Amino acid sequence: MTFRKIIAIGFMIAATTMGQAANPQTIRERIQEHRAARQHEMNPVFPPKGDLRQARTVWLTLDGVRRSYLIAVPGGLRPFPVVVLLHGGTEDAEQVWRQTSLPTLALREGFIIVAPNALNKHWNDGRGTVLGGVPSTADDIGFLKQVIADVVAKDGGNPKAVFMVGASNGGFMTMHFACQVPGSLQAASYVVSDLPATEESQCAAPAMPWLAMNGTADPIVPFGGMKAGTVKNGAPQPELLSAEATFDFWAARDHCGDFVSKDTLPHLNPHDPTSAEKRICKGDGGLPSIEYVFQGGGHSWPNLQYGPLIRQVIGDSNQDVDAGQAIWSFFKGTL
Repeated sequence: MTFRKIIAIGFMIAATTMGQAANPQTIRERIQEHRAARQHEMNPVFPPKGDLRQARTVWLTLDGVRRSYLIAVPGGLRPFPVVVLLHGGTEDAEQVWRQTSLPTLALREGFIIVAPNALNKHWNDGRGTVLGGVPSTADDIGFLKQVIADVVAKDGGNPKAVFMVGASNGGFMTMHFACQVPGSLQAASYVVSDLPATEESQCAAPAMPWLAMNGTADPIVPFGGMKAGTVKNGAPQPELLSAEATFDFWAARDHCGDFVSKDTLPHLNPHDPTSAEKRICKGDGGLPSIEYVFQGGGHSWPNLQYGPLIRQVIGDSNQDVDAGQAIWSFFKGTL
């Protein structure tokens, strides 16, 4: 069963339950709001996911095409650190805003959160293919540079404290941006993504701290990597390094040696079949790079709740780690 069919079934169920005509956008928002509220009840130690009512939309024009991003700016003295949050393939900025607690933490902790929108819901991350839909040919490197410049100029963003994080297609785009625009980021993070072999050989990114999050049972971006030519959704895929080799690549650039610690994290939800391990290595200047390995985890941000149909496609989401909390704590430690 495809992801699109699963969402369609969810819309029909929700419409029947609510006794309304099936308006996909309205139903999606209500489902996500209900899921976020239930999730916070189940894990009250974690901050709530992002609230779209706290975001505003900004429009830019690049190469004659109007494009947008969501942004929330805290109160306080400028300049602010900037966290660029990239959505996954087939998703948009509104969805990723609700998938992590980073927007909530931005207003609490005093940093700008900005979530750009890819064209047709796919980033041109350098692979030349995507796992669903038509590959993008957009100048997304130029667009993200423009977004960052806009936030610095108009909202008091600190150009020396810019961070980027993304999941899946957004994680590939984060690595691609770091390689193609060296020196532009203070630190970066990727979730359920592996480094393409072609990116490994051409990357110009300097040494900097990285945080990785990958599931060992990810059915979309395999933990063990992927051979060149592997066909997924009818499209041959490029070679991907394993999750371990991807982290080793970034850690080596930051002159990380062996891990200084490997800790299994407390298990918070007895219904969660996965477990989490946090691995830390120290790099240049004593700053760490961190790898979270979710044993049995699938293709998802940690601390998200999914129904059984979606879990059949993407696997289980670990409930022991809140992505936004872990990622911001990591970014903050580099300031």
